[in-house]
Amino acid sequence: MNKMSFFSSIILFFAFSAFALPLYAADSAVTVSAQGVVSVKPDMAELRIQLIDKARTAEQSVAISAKKYKTVQQALRTINVSANDARTKSFSVRQEWEWNNSTQKRVFKGYVATHVLHVIVENLDDVGRVIDASVRAGANEIPVIRFTSSKYEEKRREALVEAVENAKKDAQTMAMASGLSLGKLLDMQHEFSPVYPLHGMAQGRAEKALSSTVPTEIFPSEQDINVSVHCRWSLVGK
Repeated sequence: MNKMSFFSSIILFFAFSAFALPLYAADSAVTVSAQGVVSVKPDMAELRIQLIDKARTAEQSVAISAKKYKTVQQALRTINVSANDARTKSFSVRQEWEWNNSTQKRVFKGYVATHVLHVIVENLDDVGRVIDASVRAGANEIPVIRFTSSKYEEKRREALVEAVENAKKDAQTMAMASGLSLGKLLDMQHEFSPVYPLHGMAQGRAEKALSSTVPTEIFPSEQDINVSVHCRWSLVGK
């Protein structure tokens, strides 16, 4: 490299640096993460009702399951659960095998048909009746009850507004503490993961309802809707 090229490189370097520093200062910003939480009282429930039937052949297991399905649906109609609110979630037929320790071989036991219903209950006062009617009609398991609210979206937006307001307050506090003021909003993102209270119904408890005259009672607790936001504001010198 000759001397002329060397000095030219030095001049360009300092010239670039002179322009880069003000640009960096002008790009000063503050990024804040905040949360908004709103409580909502559930007014609806969704149940997963499982019909599990075993037989020696696949055809027999399916036939038994079909009969039980019809009986359960009829029971749900008597307590005003419509067909649209009691739909099939899944259906499967599989082989069942059992390990024999004596022979060290698998033993074929037959076929298992599993019919899973997704039942929507719009009145929480009817949840216990749905459980009892389903079990008496032959349902084997009710593994999950999920509570939700018809006002869920409305409350989620309230939580979102609260999260943004909290983020802005924190950003303003940080800017003032730095001797600066808050500029324009540069970027904003949010995170939301719906979390519903899940209550498992053990099979033993369901069978107890069948032999008991005491109706099943369900009292769901309030649930929190939590929304997180990530906001970035520019900072302006005073």
